[in-house]
Amino acid sequence: MASEQKKVVVGIDIGSGSTKVVLGSNFGCEIVRNEVGGHTTPTAISFSNKLRQIGQTANLKTKNGVIQINRLLAGEMEEAGKDKFQEFYQFSMDNTSSDDSGVMVSNLDYNGSAETSFGASALLAMLLGKIQSNVQATLKRIAGEATDSSSINVEYAISIGPNMTDACKAEIMDAVYAIGMEHAYLVESSEAYASCYHRKFPEHIVAGKDNAVLIVDMGKTQTSVAVVGSPASTSEEETEEEAKEEKTVDTTPIKPVILSSKRNRALGAGIFDIRLWEHFQSSFPALSSVKKASRAGQRLLDGSQKLKHLLSQLADAAVTVENVGENDSDLKLTGSRQTLSELCQEDASALTELIAGALKEANVTKLFAVEVVGGGCRIPFVKDVIVEAVKDMGITTLSFSFDDTSAALGAALVGEDDTNNANSKQTIADASDQQTQLRTAEQTMATLDQDMQIRADTMNKIEAHVLEMRSAKHSKHGSLLPSTMDAYLDNVENWIFSEEADDASKDDVVAKLEATIKETSEMAKDYLEALQKDKDAKDREMEAEAKKAQAEREGEPEGEEDDHDNRRLPKKRRMEIVMKNKAEANELFGDGNYKFAAARYTKALSHCAKFVDLSPDDVEEVNAVKLSLNLNLALAYTKLQNPDQALRVCNEAIAIDENSPKALYRRASIYYDKKNWDAANKDVKLAIKVAPEDKAIKKLQDKIEAQMKRQKLKEKKMAQKMFG
Repeated sequence: MASEQKKVVVGIDIGSGSTKVVLGSNFGCEIVRNEVGGHTTPTAISFSNKLRQIGQTANLKTKNGVIQINRLLAGEMEEAGKDKFQEFYQFSMDNTSSDDSGVMVSNLDYNGSAETSFGASALLAMLLGKIQSNVQATLKRIAGEATDSSSINVEYAISIGPNMTDACKAEIMDAVYAIGMEHAYLVESSEAYASCYHRKFPEHIVAGKDNAVLIVDMGKTQTSVAVVGSPASTSEEETEEEAKEEKTVDTTPIKPVILSSKRNRALGAGIFDIRLWEHFQSSFPALSSVKKASRAGQRLLDGSQKLKHLLSQLADAAVTVENVGENDSDLKLTGSRQTLSELCQEDASALTELIAGALKEANVTKLFAVEVVGGGCRIPFVKDVIVEAVKDMGITTLSFSFDDTSAALGAALVGEDDTNNANSKQTIADASDQQTQLRTAEQTMATLDQDMQIRADTMNKIEAHVLEMRSAKHSKHGSLLPSTMDAYLDNVENWIFSEEADDASKDDVVAKLEATIKETSEMAKDYLEALQKDKDAKDREMEAEAKKAQAEREGEPEGEEDDHDNRRLPKKRRMEIVMKNKAEANELFGDGNYKFAAARYTKALSHCAKFVDLSPDDVEEVNAVKLSLNLNLALAYTKLQNPDQALRVCNEAIAIDENSPKALYRRASIYYDKKNWDAANKDVKLAIKVAPEDKAIKKLQDKIEAQMKRQKLKEKKMAQKMFG
């Protein structure tokens, strides 16, 4: 019988600097991390010979690469002269963006051609393909723990900015088609934020109550503003007679609606870097000849960005930029918050105008709250501008309840609400010729990527084999190696760094590895035979030990035969016993048999103490298993309401890895249940440092802090009673 499919909606927020991806609530709103564990993926691609470097691996400082891919879509750039970001792009663009077509990036060196061109939809397809593979890896990991990955029905909800052109939306859907995202649709960011706000504060938006919320999102290159609230927020003023009538007010919480949404496509935190760049370039004669898209210009821009970040924390700051002055000398940049604010008056006015326009369109006279999100809203003078813009709306402070993944999360939540989203889902019917060409091109490049990855892995294997054979002469049987071995290995090593190797295809490199292994095996025949004899002797010893232990175990009660197992088993065999016990314990735990699950976890741990002849890598692997077992055992004891045993096991887990966020979280939870607030607070703070984005840890920290506040209040009241 086929298993019932479980649906997951994946929210995607493609920002100019980075792309954020979040699984929907069916999977705990988990952040999809990139291949190295980061919680965002750079919105960038670079090219190196025949290899595409997408996202995390992309080189952001090369002319042979593309950044801010989302801005290349149709209608997303302002016209030349009004859009300062374009002036700092190192890549070439043929046709500037318009409402009808996106940007064509040209003169890229890829796959043997120095004049390769890609359209915006093709570049976006590359990025979304990387995102899709990260999502699949995350779901595979989760499915390995809980369910069958083939039973997961995946949909993608992509957050887009307000007032995006139809041509831009079409280019996004072309990219979606190119990589085979079968179920994907677009969600406006204002709708995503409204959904996220409703999830966090369902009681804030009430039917029949004027309680609108302003949401300001300032990213790297653009700013969007939305006003959300109940439909009553837009109702006309009451007449005098209506005001005198007694009314029953419906205070039922409702889902917020979008009252207005606006966007400035060329206003973002990055514009402040550019203002500083222009200031320093005009202030220092040594910088007068520095070009914006040059390497020196990029270094100056990086220095300006660092100075801006420092000024978010300090009133005055300074940074040193290397190799930017005359004769590649270093240059010290200094600035103050006052200077930054003065340089950005034009941008402050643009932000004020954007907010005023949204409030006017929403027809609201009072706000319940102002939520700000995005790096730009952390800058002091930007916060001041927002507060000044809403001062007549009853707001004096800003709320920072959202984080940088909120738009992606909100898009996923909108996607999960089929009734709300039924009309907004965008699907591709019959593929156009352009879409078919995009998909074919992407599949060809993906195949080339795979070949290049295999080629790189094989080159590493050749290099590793050379190092292994070189070190073999210092081993026990090294004297059996022929004197000609070093010369042969030198030749192979020279080939690795030769032009011939640079031009070699995947098949050529695979053939080279096979030939190298065959040649060295023939040359080291006596050496390898001696190693095999040693291995055979050890295997016979292990087998004898196993037979001896089998004889000792005969007659023992069933299930207890391996409790006194002191055999010197091979690591693989011992690990099989450990994992068998762990699997049985997991099954028992899943059925609610916590007592027997705890016994099996304990048995698995006892076998972990019986490994022999472990290498450093083996020790690391065994410790990882022991850590997992201890964490599971601690949870079992918690279910059995045995906090002392659970605490003991958590201590053992932390002894294995003092920075394990799960172990620290679990011990903090136990301390919390034991009302040891100080110990719980200490552990949860350590856990937050290791895993700052873990929502469960943050939730526990809030609970602990609330209890500590209550405890302090209680102590204060007791002191007042005692001392009157």
